[in-house]
Amino acid sequence: MKELVIFDIDNTIIKGQSQRILLGFVFKKGIINFFYYLKILCWFLLYNLGIAKNPKRVMEYALIFLNGKDECYIEDIINEFFDKELKKYFFKEALELIDRHKKEGRKIVFVSTAIEPVIRKIAYYLGVKYYLATKLEIKNGRYTGKIDGEIVYGKNKINRLKDFLEKNNFSLKNSWAYGDHISDLDILEVTSHPIVVNPDRILYKEAKKRGWNILNFIYSC
Repeated sequence: MKELVIFDIDNTIIKGQSQRILLGFVFKKGIINFFYYLKILCWFLLYNLGIAKNPKRVMEYALIFLNGKDECYIEDIINEFFDKELKKYFFKEALELIDRHKKEGRKIVFVSTAIEPVIRKIAYYLGVKYYLATKLEIKNGRYTGKIDGEIVYGKNKINRLKDFLEKNNFSLKNSWAYGDHISDLDILEVTSHPIVVNPDRILYKEAKKRGWNILNFIYSC
């Protein structure tokens, strides 16, 4: 059985939060207005400061602009966003790591809080078959602006991963995991080789206490 390598995306493979970068892109395209964009940035700030405790609420507010949009239209927007903007944010070291693990015969799995259309595009670009991300509600071929189920965050990350492992008959024996945020802890601690990347303050302390490897990727545009 092939070994698994689990990667978070935001601040692990790319610099920053993919959803915030996406919102900046659609603002510049005129899809959302300045006041809506400013409110979303305030929500992100409150969340990062620990004042807004419910990340699902923050995400759904940020996704209101999707309501009523056709699937194909959003796919075109995501493709343009990726080609013109998101590709610039990859950490070179992360891409080299993914390539090395693939060459050594391991299966790569992306597990991310970010929305599925963005993670699907990243996975396709990097030649990664498996990914778990926050699903968006679609009715009659159009997005509703709501999240389908729960966001892939905290305990939901490990729960989605466990379901994935069971359905695909995969094992975590001699597995690897890379993450940057304390919300990645549940996945990191069940793998054989937990590695933290550009960790937040809380995860950094936890990694030091447990003797985990810590990597610091440097972004260069």
